[in-house]
Amino acid sequence: MLRKKIFLNTIVNSGGKLLSFALQIFIITYLIKVLGKDAYGVVVLALALVANTNILEAGFGLSVTKYVAEYKAKGDWQRLLQTINTNLVISTVLGLVMCLVLTLINEVFLEKIFTIPPELVTDARNMIRALILLSFAEFWSVSLIRVAEGLQKYALARSMELIKWLLRAVFVFIAVYAGYGLAGIGIAYLAAGVLNLVIVYIKVIMQDPALRLSPSLSSKESFGQLFGFSIWILIAKVFAFLSYKIDVIILGIFLPPANLTYYSVAFKIFEMLRYGLSLISSTLVPVTSELNAVTDRKRIAMLFEKATKYSVLAVGPMLVLFYFYMNVIIKLWFGEGYETAVTLGRLFIISLTAMAFITSGTEMMVGINQVKTLVKFNAAATAVNLAVSIYLVRIIGAPGVVLGTVLGSFVIMFTYLPSMIKSFDVAPGPFLNNVVLKSGLPLIIMICCLFFIPAYTGTIIGIIAYVLISYKFMLDKDDLKIILHR
Repeated sequence: MLRKKIFLNTIVNSGGKLLSFALQIFIITYLIKVLGKDAYGVVVLALALVANTNILEAGFGLSVTKYVAEYKAKGDWQRLLQTINTNLVISTVLGLVMCLVLTLINEVFLEKIFTIPPELVTDARNMIRALILLSFAEFWSVSLIRVAEGLQKYALARSMELIKWLLRAVFVFIAVYAGYGLAGIGIAYLAAGVLNLVIVYIKVIMQDPALRLSPSLSSKESFGQLFGFSIWILIAKVFAFLSYKIDVIILGIFLPPANLTYYSVAFKIFEMLRYGLSLISSTLVPVTSELNAVTDRKRIAMLFEKATKYSVLAVGPMLVLFYFYMNVIIKLWFGEGYETAVTLGRLFIISLTAMAFITSGTEMMVGINQVKTLVKFNAAATAVNLAVSIYLVRIIGAPGVVLGTVLGSFVIMFTYLPSMIKSFDVAPGPFLNNVVLKSGLPLIIMICCLFFIPAYTGTIIGIIAYVLISYKFMLDKDDLKIILHR
């Protein structure tokens, strides 16, 4: 039953997310082609500033997913409703605070901090004004989607995300085609966000008779519970922001906007591949929470090993292929003149190689309320990342910030894994042998085929070798039956 639940949720998650990525790629491609590198770089900077609000939501949002899953498993609907409504109050307050902070930055400090061409400053400021309002709506809509995930309604959650990106794609195309420029892009995002919030509310709350929203249902007890759990996730998310999103801020301060466009192209490929790592892990928080609620340590250990192994197996060959063919992919996508994006994309893939072994475990640590254990390691990795990024960006340009990310990723991998192995009561020797070494073997053989066998022949032989070796030595036969059946 556990296998079926995870595999089904994984399929739903992956299908919805892939369609969302397709819409995001359409938006990126269209805007770069129409606006040019510099203007689109300003769009990237504006979206990065507003996306910072997601840091605050993410901490409390994951705790909502966890506790909704737990209270549902226990049949405690009163506590479940208190959790949902307390988080709604928290989201409202956080949204207002962040909107005020962003407004101050936009109105007073924008051109003083960032390298924005003078002719684009006014349009950039107007666009950010609309995006600030969007961030407030996003606090609410994402909070409600967390509820759907806690109830394990992943089809509903992913369909809401898909609708959001579909609305954005349509509205952005109309706004730019009509000649409204950067300000029109901001308004298009805002309109899509508000409409999506209405749809999310109807589908998640109104159509479920067991759920309702009312500030009167919030409680101090639920706030204390959410805050006690969320504070460590929040700190971890802040470090994650400093590891990734801060790159855009650093580039915006030190380099011209075109570098933000190169970074955005590479980061979108990175984001798409990183989602491959989360195909299984994105469903693990509620499942682990349920197992932890009934103190089933044996199945938690088994879940960690299998989730890590299958995450690496699923995304490994994609990382290899994208690394080798990064120049071909970006040239087909945008044409000549994006060599910097090729370099950034390959560096991102190196960082993903390290993250492949800990992504599932990180989500499971949330499920057993052990995020606090990882925070100190996150702090060390972030310090390395930030120091290297700021130092190198002034010497070698945009690749400097991604080199910082690469070093930070390996620091995280080498510190997270021992902690996870201990927390999940997993035997270190068998884990390293069955997951790390055996997962690496088919990848090494595939890489050798691409290196030493010319042209696309090596690629075909490498993929076949990878599939055969993985099938023979890595796949559990019962798991394979369920995958094929689904």
